[in-house]
Amino acid sequence: MTTYLYLILFIEIIIVFLFLYFIQIPLRKIKNKFLLFFLFLLKVILMIYIALILVALDVKIVWNHEYLFASLYLVLIADIFKDIICFIFLLIKKDKPSNKTKLIIAIILTVLFTMYNIINMQTILPKHHIINNTKLKHEYRLVFLSDLHYGSSQSKKTVDMALDKIKDLNPDYLLLGGDITDEYTKKEEMEYLYSKIGSLNIPTYYIYGNHDRQDKAYRTGTKQYSETELEKNITSNNITILNENYEEINDDLIILGREDVSHPDERKSIKDLPQLPDNRYVLVVDHSPYQNDEIKQLNADLQLSGHSHAGQLFPLKTIYTIIGLNVYGDYYIGNTHLYVSSGISGWSFPLRSEAHCYYEIIDLIPD
Repeated sequence: MTTYLYLILFIEIIIVFLFLYFIQIPLRKIKNKFLLFFLFLLKVILMIYIALILVALDVKIVWNHEYLFASLYLVLIADIFKDIICFIFLLIKKDKPSNKTKLIIAIILTVLFTMYNIINMQTILPKHHIINNTKLKHEYRLVFLSDLHYGSSQSKKTVDMALDKIKDLNPDYLLLGGDITDEYTKKEEMEYLYSKIGSLNIPTYYIYGNHDRQDKAYRTGTKQYSETELEKNITSNNITILNENYEEINDDLIILGREDVSHPDERKSIKDLPQLPDNRYVLVVDHSPYQNDEIKQLNADLQLSGHSHAGQLFPLKTIYTIIGLNVYGDYYIGNTHLYVSSGISGWSFPLRSEAHCYYEIIDLIPD
């Protein structure tokens, strides 16, 4: 993120705010409560749909105008909360606030909501997990990070500071859970990032996400780097790619990396995966957390995933949870403990109104 891109975002927010304000002038004269409630619900549905097309649905126009749609999301959600505040004001005072008061409330909420989203995206925090298991003979400290989307939504300084903090933790291993780069990442940004990660001098394992190889670069113009160039930069910085294979750590820990579901021809069925010893603690790293049947069949001790960004934009985390997706936090599927990280960054634009950006510190301890 650069100052120039923030300026574009702020200008588009102002334009969208003014547009929404003026098209609602005739609506302020409506006195029918049922019609007003219907219009309120319409705004809520529109806000949710815009959030979905921004982060979950592949809509062509959004790829080229993501800041405009992000601005519409911000202004709409601020306007929705303005309506709620005005309704509460009406219940308490028995009178509607003036149009001037409504405008002031809308401006304040838009500013506050925008600043919270930006600050939340640029704030990366650690989250600590302690896992005890009888299969373990040694203690391990792992750091898991996913969904960095380097070059998209966070500043270089923010990322560098987070990686330096991870180095200070002195972990035994660093696990990269996919979408470390994406279609917006330039070649020189990709090269810098893996050089930076390699300079941490932490044994590092990597799996692909659905964006690393820029599979949808046709949406943004053209690929910034080839798959060969990506693989070369990863491996040349002493990062091991686990792609349907595993690494044995001492005599008690196995780390298995899965190919992402976006590449079904390269992702093996469970029966075709390498046979894993029963007496080892098996940790699976799989970018997508949604394949419940495969998780049950694989029967690992722990799976670490990302992909969902915990919804990234309110209220998507709640919606994903309602429809049964493993969106964020701890889940237990068969005998497997699944942990879904919110990710260390977000998609495309510098806004995040759901859970914070986290990297996961995981201490594996013999029971």
